[in-house]
Amino acid sequence: MHILILPVGFLLWYLAYEAKPNINDEVTINWEEKNTNKRNKLLNIINESF
Repeated sequence: MHILILPVGFLLWYLAYEAKPNINDEVTINWEEKNTNKRNKLLNIINESF
């Protein structure tokens, strides 16, 4: 009985890993652009204050 637990666990893990959703590249690129813009604005504010 214990011998079957490990292979079944790996099988379930593999099925869950394969079923993960695909990442939409357009959304991630837009999100990264927004974050870099915010980071640049914060860096500019910090640099101007010193």
